[in-house]
Amino acid sequence: MKQHNIDLRSDTVTKPTNEMRTTMFSANVGDDVFEEDPSVQQLQTTFADYFGKESALFFPSGTMSNLTAILSWCNKRGSEIIVGNNSHIFLFEQGGAAQFGGVSIHTVQNLEDGTMILEDIKNAIRDDDIHEPSTELIAIENTHNACGGKVLPKDFFVHLRELAYEHNLPIHLDGARIWNALQESEMTPIEMASYVDSMSVCLSKGLGAPIGSLLVGNKELITKAKRIRKSLGGGMRQSGVVAVAGLIGFNDYLNNVLENDHNNIKILASKIKDLPGFEIQDEVHTNILFIHIHSDIHDEQSISLLLKEKNILVSAWSKNLIRVVTHRDISRAEIEYVGAIFQEISTLLCDISCPDGE
Repeated sequence: MKQHNIDLRSDTVTKPTNEMRTTMFSANVGDDVFEEDPSVQQLQTTFADYFGKESALFFPSGTMSNLTAILSWCNKRGSEIIVGNNSHIFLFEQGGAAQFGGVSIHTVQNLEDGTMILEDIKNAIRDDDIHEPSTELIAIENTHNACGGKVLPKDFFVHLRELAYEHNLPIHLDGARIWNALQESEMTPIEMASYVDSMSVCLSKGLGAPIGSLLVGNKELITKAKRIRKSLGGGMRQSGVVAVAGLIGFNDYLNNVLENDHNNIKILASKIKDLPGFEIQDEVHTNILFIHIHSDIHDEQSISLLLKEKNILVSAWSKNLIRVVTHRDISRAEIEYVGAIFQEISTLLCDISCPDGE
């Protein structure tokens, strides 16, 4: 019998728990476009309260939630937003702001910890000049995916808030992995949310729900967002069927389910960090680990294939770089197995590249 795959490509690959499945089967539902789904209403109220915001809105995906936030804040064509050059909004959301809203994106370099230099952000803010687009929004990401799941420090939030106030600009937080960030952050959920004007909150990453994201913010923003969500095809009907899974996942988060994910990735990092042929990212904060490959023979594609032959799935991220993500479906025993396979591959790399067994 074929061994099952240990899927470390993303924390989106989780399966709903038995409790989620049972609850989804018996969910109390209604038509959410008419705002008559009690389970969705409960989800939205729960998350708005948890982050100290006035309102929240349920979306099929984080990409749609982020896009709706941008279009809500940038309500005229010719607007521009400032984001990091490694942000998910810029790299992986297909330029939706430009496609659907005529909103351009001004990128500022992300540092290794996911932050940006404040002076760079300040310099990216446009003057009131008819030749230029109008800066309407700053967007940040926490945890920062492409920077290795880094948790943004409190100081960055504080100083960015001051800069945004000075220029009368709102801040949107892409919180696709906000739960991982909160697990490790010194800030409470309400404190973190207080530094931004809106935030997207994912249910499938970290919490393990099968679908969904929420946009949280003030009532005026969410009123705009409802119209935009409908135009994008995000108006769902009896969506309480999936909303209840998000509530179960949230309760699991409150019971510290993410601690295991973070411990597992740190254990795996410790097993790989000294292996010849591999170099891990500088700091491991949450559940993401980037691994650089040092080999003249093997690259990210061939290493991924070698791992796949051993029933381990990882992301071939970019040239000589792979990404590993732990999640609630990964056990400690599986992490031990993955570490042992990396040891085997390291030996192979050394046998190829090290003359005379050096």
